Amino acid sequence: MPFTYPHFGSLTYVFEILLRELGRTDIMVPKKPSRKTSELGSRYSPEFVCTPFKLTLGTYIEMLDLGADELGIGGGNMYCRFGLYWPVQRLILEDLGYDFKFVPIPIYDKPLGLVKTLQAASNNCTVWETIKAFRTTWIKTRFIELVDKLHFKYRTLEMEKNQADKLAEEAHRKIVEIQGLRNLRKYGRKLPELFDKTIEIDQEKKKAALKIGVCGEIYVALEPTLNLDVHRKLNELGVITKNCVSFGMLIDFERKINPFITLPYQKARRVAKPYIGQRCGGEAQENIGDIILYKKKKWDGLVHLYPFTCMPEIITRSIAPQVSREYDMPFLSLVVDEHTGETGFQTRLEAFVDLLSRKKEKTLD
Repeated sequence: MPFTYPHFGSLTYVFEILLRELGRTDIMVPKKPSRKTSELGSRYSPEFVCTPFKLTLGTYIEMLDLGADELGIGGGNMYCRFGLYWPVQRLILEDLGYDFKFVPIPIYDKPLGLVKTLQAASNNCTVWETIKAFRTTWIKTRFIELVDKLHFKYRTLEMEKNQADKLAEEAHRKIVEIQGLRNLRKYGRKLPELFDKTIEIDQEKKKAALKIGVCGEIYVALEPTLNLDVHRKLNELGVITKNCVSFGMLIDFERKINPFITLPYQKARRVAKPYIGQRCGGEAQENIGDIILYKKKKWDGLVHLYPFTCMPEIITRSIAPQVSREYDMPFLSLVVDEHTGETGFQTRLEAFVDLLSRKKEKTLD
């Protein structure tokens, strides 16, 4: 039974890693979404549903047409509509005549429930083998996200165009293929040195570079097709970027249960409580906290991305201007959907970067 899943930026590698570790050999890596993918999903989706729903539905239709018959997706008891994507998508796909099986992974479930779900999706793994597979996956996720961080820095500063893109692709594939945690950790420790030695830096770009965090709803923030490749656009404008949101925060139980480690999302939720007292879905609470935390880290600004009709992120959009003023942290909020025009999107980014450049020049004066 060919198994596929939504395309999710560099996290597409993470899902491939998990399935490999679970002994699955019938993996169909999803195609990178295109305009056709978006049009397919929008055609069969409810009009006012979240944009990620439409893009993932379009991906499923394309992959089912290519022969997939088992679909993986996150699910369970969550704070927003994402947990209910798969039941609605299942009804739509069944109405279209497809024969398939959905495998919803309860991301917010208790560890034992998550392990049982993964074991059921595995190729006859035992409980212990499933736990080991999940552990390997969350450790590899750390290094996948480290590659992204280095990629978004060195692509801004590189002398020779496309060097960082090529190296990031090679590093991601290496992390997917590498066997044994000792070898993995050894390679992971070398990643900063690998980028530093391989890519020649333009020192003038380094002096002038701004630093902007990209926050927002996790799928929009991490999927280049949906966010119009915002990291590349900002990198080409001379901006070092970083993802404020992280998939690792959901699955890295080793760090989550360590009392001596406070993860970035935990810090963000803590400092956001005067403005949002509890979780309300999406990454709303974390986004507000990131305004405060990234100001303390002396970053120049934040770009907030959210899908049209996303209710939790609309809350962020409402509260963020007040927090931005109080902490003097520039904050640009951009809504995206299948109709977002690239020219207008680019213009707003350029204006924001120009504003930050002028602000930085005044500070230096």
